[in-house]
Amino acid sequence: MKLTQEQELYQKIVQRAWEDAEYKKELIANPLAAIEKLTGIKLNIPSDKTLVVNDQTDASKVYI
Repeated sequence: MKLTQEQELYQKIVQRAWEDAEYKKELIANPLAAIEKLTGIKLNIPSDKTLVVNDQTDASKVYI
């Protein structure tokens, strides 16, 4: 199955966060800036929306 362009972008972001702890911190703290810095793509998020990145690697928490 071929990934969509959006899926490829997400994969690139997640892969970088797995490999680079500093990037992961930046991504959690300021997702839009971190994504733009990595990809060169400025995301257009509506002004009434917020992009949130959660670190789901904490084994003491359960995410649904």
